[in-house]
Amino acid sequence: MTLCPPAARRLGYHHESAAITARARRQRAAWASHLANSRRMVSQAAQRFGRGGTLLVLGSGPLLDLPLDTLAPRFGRIVLADIAHGPEARWRAWRDAKITLDLVDLTGTVADIVAGRPLKPYCNAYANTAPDLVLSLNLASQLPLAAHGLVAVQEGETAADALAADIVRAHLGHVARLAAPCLILADVERRWLDGQGRIQRVEDPLFGLRLPGEPLATWPWTVAPAGEITREKSFETTVAAHLLLAPPPP
Repeated sequence: MTLCPPAARRLGYHHESAAITARARRQRAAWASHLANSRRMVSQAAQRFGRGGTLLVLGSGPLLDLPLDTLAPRFGRIVLADIAHGPEARWRAWRDAKITLDLVDLTGTVADIVAGRPLKPYCNAYANTAPDLVLSLNLASQLPLAAHGLVAVQEGETAADALAADIVRAHLGHVARLAAPCLILADVERRWLDGQGRIQRVEDPLFGLRLPGEPLATWPWTVAPAGEITREKSFETTVAAHLLLAPPPP
């Protein structure tokens, strides 16, 4: 039921898409405030920049954080770009002719991983388009995960962290080149907690980089409460919203 390119299927991206949807159902209460905040930030950006043109959504996923009913009246075309599109996205695109599904590797690494070639993260999709608004939707910190895990096993954590930073850097460079206002939602800190809620480990999901643009808001997100992974472990993040404005024309 999930649209996904063959190379991405070999790396399990179709399973990841389904797993996110399943976890969201199990953790409806824990995720409620994060999803509400995400939708609110997206709606505010659409009110400011939606002028009947194109909305480009990078990392649309299962549409949990995308208020399509609010967005549809403000844009003539909505492009949902991701490496996998599950049943939710397929149904919405079938129902609404202004919604287009694009299968895009936003890391530029998937085919090279499968082929065993050197990895050079880069994406230039939509470079010649002129969207009214771009959304990087809870994406920047997720893009490096698959490649990081593989390289960590093969070459060690240092090499994996360097590659992950390159992937995040490539994504932030990509959205900057699109010459459109971009709302970036991304994890900026991850925390692992024990069964008593004490922080055991803190991680930088952006691998030393910082989100560009104007900081708008931050909020906590309990991704996996105790019992979701194990009874003795839980996982939460801090999410930040930044607005990267298009550079003025020359």
